[in-house]
Amino acid sequence: MPPNYSNPPAPQRITPSGWWFAFGGLLIAIGVFGGLGLGIFGITQASGKIDDFQRIPVPGSGDLHLTETGGYTVYFEGLAGRVNIVITDPGGSTVPLNKYDATVTYSFGKHSGEAAFSFEAKQPGTYHVITKGDAGGTAAVGRGLGDSFVFQLFAALGIGGGGLVLGLVVIIVVAVKRSGSKRRAALAGGGGYPPGLQYGPREY
Repeated sequence: MPPNYSNPPAPQRITPSGWWFAFGGLLIAIGVFGGLGLGIFGITQASGKIDDFQRIPVPGSGDLHLTETGGYTVYFEGLAGRVNIVITDPGGSTVPLNKYDATVTYSFGKHSGEAAFSFEAKQPGTYHVITKGDAGGTAAVGRGLGDSFVFQLFAALGIGGGGLVLGLVVIIVVAVKRSGSKRRAALAGGGGYPPGLQYGPREY
């Protein structure tokens, strides 16, 4: 009577699913393209703000038409020497200027400048500007660029780097777990003769 062999065990499922590799790749793509998109948006927004600055020749005079109150920054573009600048508010009073301690520069398209002074517009209206200087250039006035641009830059780097790292972690962890699952499945499957039986050359 032939020996009673038990049925071979069903093949074990390899876990986790291979779809997790696609999820890791998706995280990397979202991080890289999301960070790149945010960075491009920040640069485009900053470039648009710079183009919209109101400009006064140096030396020369002109008016600023400010529709909102709050803080503004005076940037000097294309200047090599000393500059004197006086700003008066709509009522004719001299506006206090605060020297810009931090170094903030920009170079977008045809505009390159450096922050020189900041001031507070306490009321909307027309502000008159008088500039005196040795070399020709421009005084550009607008909202400050520093905080918003730096925030967007760091946000773009954070999204890009975070998505890349998180995606790689997912891929590595899934690869390690699937490798262990394959080893356990191979051991469970046996891959040889049924246990308890030995085969060898038939003796006659």
